[in-house]
Amino acid sequence: MSTTSKQILLVSYEFPPHMPTGGIGTYMYHLVLMLSSKGYSVTVFSATQKHTDVTVVKTNNYLNYLIPCSDILKFKDDALQVFNEYIKAHHVDIIESPEVGACALRIKEDYPLIPLIVRLHTPGVVITKISNTYQSLVTKLRYVFGALRRGKLDLGYWSKKDKNRMLDPEYKICILADQLVSPSHALADYISPYWQLEKEIIILPNPFHADSDLFKYPLEDREKLICFIGKLSVLKGMFTLTKAVKLFLKEHPDYRFVFVGRDESVSEIIPSMKAWMEKELKDVIEKVEFTGTLSREEVKILLGRSRVCVVPSLWENYPNVILEAMAAGVAVAASNRGGIPELITNSTNGYLFNPLMPSEIVRAINKLLSSDEERFQITAAARYWLRSSQLEVEQRSLELYGSMLKKSTYAPACSQ
Repeated sequence: MSTTSKQILLVSYEFPPHMPTGGIGTYMYHLVLMLSSKGYSVTVFSATQKHTDVTVVKTNNYLNYLIPCSDILKFKDDALQVFNEYIKAHHVDIIESPEVGACALRIKEDYPLIPLIVRLHTPGVVITKISNTYQSLVTKLRYVFGALRRGKLDLGYWSKKDKNRMLDPEYKICILADQLVSPSHALADYISPYWQLEKEIIILPNPFHADSDLFKYPLEDREKLICFIGKLSVLKGMFTLTKAVKLFLKEHPDYRFVFVGRDESVSEIIPSMKAWMEKELKDVIEKVEFTGTLSREEVKILLGRSRVCVVPSLWENYPNVILEAMAAGVAVAASNRGGIPELITNSTNGYLFNPLMPSEIVRAINKLLSSDEERFQITAAARYWLRSSQLEVEQRSLELYGSMLKKSTYAPACSQ
């Protein structure tokens, strides 16, 4: 059977441009480009808030079934309803889904013979746990004592295992998966003991199909501009970065900071991270810009203008923003947490820092700005690493899908 007859279904709440909410959608977009360029037939089930009925969008490379849904928790049920009709007329060899939102859980439960790949992106329970870093000691202890009063021993923030995993749909889809994949060793090493997973997790970085025009931007003659691209959230390191921005701009008043991404609520006390940041940055606010979300083209233009892209996350699995910045020739200063050190070799293709230390963030940015020659060497090395590593990633990815396709024996009623 030729690759053109191999049918791969991607089920993801996020997928651009209709639901471009974050890294999962970006990963799915790059995966579609890779698979379709190799002759595979690809269909995507994703959410939309702009349509009231299921809408099929055709491109040269894939079909996108847009499913009206504004709740990621409900999407798995809506996806099953669409799939029940889809499978009557279409063959499916492989399904892929992120664990986040357990998007294909209901489909796998009802169609267990169709092989399912689950790619880990960072489960919600882990995001919540890490986002509680800034919770006070009293708050963390109050949770533990509350559990004890209910007759349970739950260490909450300090727990090494998730005792509530059996109730978590994201855990359930991982258990049902025929193959688990993690882009980073860091996430696999974290989630295996935390969820007590016994099945193998393949370590396979995410494919990244860089737009060719990203590489057109010259390394020289850039504005005195530093950018952040991501959600304005605790997890993305906004508390510490805000302090670092104040320190940096007081030392370098000729530079500007641009924050790209949607605002998020932190708590009842801080209902808007952006508003909190603006208040904290009032002394340097004329040097700071908040753009909200931007289109892919607008982001590319910003990267082409910037000297440094800063990624201060408390945790990241395999952040596409680093790869995009590297392709665009932007020097990257990033957190040393999660899977980021698997992308950046310190002082070779970027600089790493402790995301809880504002002074370290400033120091890393200063290193990248202190010498144009050194910054050009780092950005050139980053572009070279990106090109060479992605060739290997593509080859290994295609081997994985080829192996899964050989195991696929599901025969739908329409083909019998």
